[in-house]
Amino acid sequence: MKKDLTWIVMTVFLLLYTTVIMNGLASPTTTVAVDPPEVKDRQPGESFTINLTVSDVVISEEPPISNGLYAWSVNVTFDPAILNVTNTTEGPFLQQAAETVALPAVIDNTGGFVVTGAIIKPPYGPQGATGSGVLATITFTVVGQGATTLELTKLKLRTLLEGATETYFITTTAINGQFINSTAFPTETIVGVIGAVAIGGTLVAFFYRKRRTQTK
Repeated sequence: MKKDLTWIVMTVFLLLYTTVIMNGLASPTTTVAVDPPEVKDRQPGESFTINLTVSDVVISEEPPISNGLYAWSVNVTFDPAILNVTNTTEGPFLQQAAETVALPAVIDNTGGFVVTGAIIKPPYGPQGATGSGVLATITFTVVGQGATTLELTKLKLRTLLEGATETYFITTTAINGQFINSTAFPTETIVGVIGAVAIGGTLVAFFYRKRRTQTK
């Protein structure tokens, strides 16, 4: 009985140890982020740029399988009453692997979005771009006051496995950005202030009536 218990304990320990080691060796998560993450205090008529950066693109033969980046596209949304897009430029990241073709940017300053991307030009090399870098630079012009999220949607990073005829998606985490040029208080703060003023006014009226009653 004691030997069986010892064997069970050792087996559980070995499984836990193996799990910890495998987690430590697991490939990092690929991320695409807006850089800088927050832009503040730019006024109407002024322009600024953001970079779309990618991090931790790896070669991996274990799931999720990746042979580097071969193509990417993203839709960036924003409030068109506050910002307009004036230009997009492909960054150098994908170009480190081979010659690329930038996808024609779709800019909609009425709907509030811009679609951009790039692909490695065939014939494809043995592996795509790896590491971290800049996918694209987007130029905005400020047209109004307020706050808006620069949200990354429909984000697609693709890899091409050796010998394959189709691409596969790279699992990716998107990190949005923020623009703000107003000092407007959040709704919760306004409600709190109004509530405090109302309570204060009620207390003042109560004590005033009480004092008048006592002096009669």
